Amino acid sequence: MTQKWLPRLTVISLFLLGFQVSALYFLLAVLLLNTHHSDIFW
Repeated sequence: MTQKWLPRLTVISLFLLGFQVSALYFLLAVLLLNTHHSDIFW
């Protein structure tokens, strides 16, 4: 049973971790855009 559930748990945890990291980067990008309006865009 554990060998069947372990990959699913790792995939779900990695997916949640990636979602949290992407949301954190999105918040950082929004903060940077609020401070420096159009300096970042190329």
